[in-house]
Amino acid sequence: MEKVLEVKDLTVQIGEKNVLDAINLTAYKKRVLGIIGESGSGKSMLCHAIMQTLPPVAQVIQGEILYQHDNLLHASAAKLRTYRGRHLSMILQNPATAFDQIQTIEGHFRETLKAHFKLTKKEMRQIALEALHEVQLPNPEQLLHYYPFQLSGGMLQRVMIALSLAVQASLYIADEPTTALDTINQKQILTLFNRIRLETEATIILVTHDLGVIAELADDVAVMYQGQLIEHTNVYDLFDAPQHDYTKKLLQARMLF
Repeated sequence: MEKVLEVKDLTVQIGEKNVLDAINLTAYKKRVLGIIGESGSGKSMLCHAIMQTLPPVAQVIQGEILYQHDNLLHASAAKLRTYRGRHLSMILQNPATAFDQIQTIEGHFRETLKAHFKLTKKEMRQIALEALHEVQLPNPEQLLHYYPFQLSGGMLQRVMIALSLAVQASLYIADEPTTALDTINQKQILTLFNRIRLETEATIILVTHDLGVIAELADDVAVMYQGQLIEHTNVYDLFDAPQHDYTKKLLQARMLF
């Protein structure tokens, strides 16, 4: 299997506390890596460390974050902007915060595409329409004229994914992408992620607290607890033969509901 992302001995501190403590994990091409753990376990902090969008109070003490063998921790600001826009895409739990509310959806596509490609307005519009069609949003021609506040949370999630498809991102980091959605939209988003990785060979890192989502979509799983990665295995072994006591408790708690 081809490695797309490797995190090696990553430690992040806030003050004197290790919020991430010597994290090691690997994400492979065309596979879904699920990251699971309770609130405050460090899942979102790990995502922001990979994207190099940590808050100012957080400091990387040691480690490497290798994207296709290039250490993101040593990348220039210009190179990071290229990576984040062109190759690495983060899908947020609350997508509304990622959009400029006074810019149309077409404006967001133009801004994203202009940053990485030399295209005419007509070409950018066509790419946007194709991407919106790929994520199965109705009436994409009309939707381009909408503003983010006119769309539901589920629709904005799909627009975020469409923006990533438009630039042909190779690594998607989805931080609790279904938490704020109803059951129907949750299913649609998960189905979409599965189709993306099969059709585009993208890698997906899926952060969630829902073991049902992990069972449905993940190939590999990393379990986090109090800033540490305590188990990293394939999804079958996680459910059939969990090694850590905390993982066993997670599975037992799921069986109670």
